[in-house]
Amino acid sequence: MKQTPEAQFGRFSTAQLVLLIFCASGLIYMVSPQGRPAFTDLTHGAEVTRVSLSLAHTGDFANPFFSLPTGRTAHTAPAYVFVYATVARLFGDGFAGARILWALNIGFLALQLALLPVLSKRLGLGVFPGAIAAAFGVLFQPYRVLPEWESLFVGALMVALCVLTMPYFKAPRTWEFSALLGFLWGIAILACPQCVLLLFAWAHIAAFENSPEQLARARRAMVIVVAAAAMACLPWFVRNYQRFHAVFFVRDNLGLELATSNNPCAAPTLLANYNSGCHLLTHPNENVGLALEIIDKGEIRFNRDLLHIAFAWIQSHPGAFAWLTARRFLKFWFPYLAGYRYGIPSGILTVLSFAGLAFMFRRNRLAAWLFSSTLLLYPLINYVVQFEARYRYPIFWATFVPAAYAVVEFVRWLRRAPARPESAGEERNDLVPVLK
Repeated sequence: MKQTPEAQFGRFSTAQLVLLIFCASGLIYMVSPQGRPAFTDLTHGAEVTRVSLSLAHTGDFANPFFSLPTGRTAHTAPAYVFVYATVARLFGDGFAGARILWALNIGFLALQLALLPVLSKRLGLGVFPGAIAAAFGVLFQPYRVLPEWESLFVGALMVALCVLTMPYFKAPRTWEFSALLGFLWGIAILACPQCVLLLFAWAHIAAFENSPEQLARARRAMVIVVAAAAMACLPWFVRNYQRFHAVFFVRDNLGLELATSNNPCAAPTLLANYNSGCHLLTHPNENVGLALEIIDKGEIRFNRDLLHIAFAWIQSHPGAFAWLTARRFLKFWFPYLAGYRYGIPSGILTVLSFAGLAFMFRRNRLAAWLFSSTLLLYPLINYVVQFEARYRYPIFWATFVPAAYAVVEFVRWLRRAPARPESAGEERNDLVPVLK
């Protein structure tokens, strides 16, 4: 009897499958053009790089802009900066440090892909869709390994937290585990602030089929998780209040990003704004005058002033803002990804994921709501600021798994579809053994 693909996967334990995908995806990305390191030292990069090197060499979280040192900052989220700075401090900011940070990012990407079968299994979809989803990530390679940015770090955190969070709120256990889970969520929020939306969404989705008793336990666990996440973030919030005498959520750069992205010369992507010269006019990374303004006003007031300017332009140009937002929306879901070789497959997988979500809503609502909430909530901020392909990296997995599920369901439908007989005579002959 011929074995199904699901049965063939049963030859491997889940741990063996995770290890196999981790090693294979890591090795393939190491030698592929998408994974090849672009720099031989740690000094090349933008705001994350400069703040990380400042922290490594002076101990000060400061000076994010290339044009001038503007002092202490909250322009970047801190979690990945501390990873980057630790590597620079331990291994230097030359060749060794660059290779270590690159290897770490290969590991973040490989871990993200390797956990997809575990996630798929825990959501009740089976191991097979998760394994296919990981294969999509390896074969089509939509990721570019960029150690100077936090995208792969955030993606690995998100998948790991999804694996831990979804089953936990269905059957909460000890308060110690809740506290540890909350601490990990705190790290994710300090790496990418929009993760806070997913914390509340995923916990609610995981618990909505619980019995009244389990629901009460899940609510108590949620209080501990949120409290632990807040405690993990508290030192950063205290630091920011001491430095800036202001309260804001993780980063203070919303005004700058909105103003740079929504103005008379703005295009939907960062690359287009660089090429047109618009970025030079609107961003302190290139504009010395704006950097001097930060030094004069302070980072908080500078961003608040730009926030007012951005809102004023949006209110006076609603059509232009809507057109920019629509194009950013399309760029996010169908990114170019440094070539059609990578962009076309990712676009096909995006379309397939919609079919997969439709199948899930019919057969596994918990999984459907998980992926839908992720795809709905996480990119909201990306529709109103200039786009870069790396913004999509943290949630590619939420496209891959539904797309893989659509493929699995389509194959199952083909296997179940009855073969149509070529003639009435042939149909009668097929019935002879049955009649006997």
